[in-house]
Amino acid sequence: MSLISTALKISEALTPLSTLTYLSSKITDVPLGKVTQFLIKEFIKTYKIDVNDYENPDISSYKTFNEFFIRKVRPDLRPIDEKAIAVSPVDGTVGQADKIIAGRLIQAKGIDYSLSALLGGKPDDSAPFEDGDFACIYLSPANYHRIHMPIDGKLVKTVHVPGKHFPVGHKNISYMPDLYTKNERLVCFFDTAIGSFALVMVGAALVGSINTVWDGTVVRRKNIEEKSFIDKDIRYKKGDEIGHFKYGSTVICLWGKDQGNLAPEFVPGNPILFGKAMIK
Repeated sequence: MSLISTALKISEALTPLSTLTYLSSKITDVPLGKVTQFLIKEFIKTYKIDVNDYENPDISSYKTFNEFFIRKVRPDLRPIDEKAIAVSPVDGTVGQADKIIAGRLIQAKGIDYSLSALLGGKPDDSAPFEDGDFACIYLSPANYHRIHMPIDGKLVKTVHVPGKHFPVGHKNISYMPDLYTKNERLVCFFDTAIGSFALVMVGAALVGSINTVWDGTVVRRKNIEEKSFIDKDIRYKKGDEIGHFKYGSTVICLWGKDQGNLAPEFVPGNPILFGKAMIK
């Protein structure tokens, strides 16, 4: 085991990232007047954000930091590729995108992780995606943080898997095995025209919360929670907003064998925008 891997293992045991994440979520949701405005202005400067790309460019109107953080992008800047089978649900950077082989997904060179563990551990949940495809997209703090539906679909169920809140940046992805199956995540299962589709919202360090439009803010808990929506007929069109993160994190999309091919733009390290083709 490398020195970096050893250090990360020690950090996993000793660093109270969940506590820091909890405190971050509380502070950034509080109206702090001039302090809030200062934080927003510093954030814009640090990450070179063009406020004119968003529906509300008036930063003085945001009462909390998180109100600004989950600002809505102008729809005309994110046209939906109607010819694609499915589109990217977020703005971000492609972490990995490839085939799911023998129930394993690539995390980084030399590191993979379990499909079953990612989805919560039930064989019936992972079976539709065996030998299928996946796309993992990392959202940096600078990115637009709302999550959209990649394809027309009906919500079947969600599985909330409690976990840690390790950073999901390049260093941890490259050196911490099973990162995505250690962190908190919400797995959303949909029925679509191409079969089963899953979208996994992965929490991370300082992610104040994971939110969905159908169920609000995900409540952190100690045990896995499964919720069925099969009888509620909740449907979304491609491009509809379905949730958001507060601070940077990761979205992983999964679909079955022979349900469509990855778009050529989905290669590791490539920036991608919401609405661009993901499955062709």
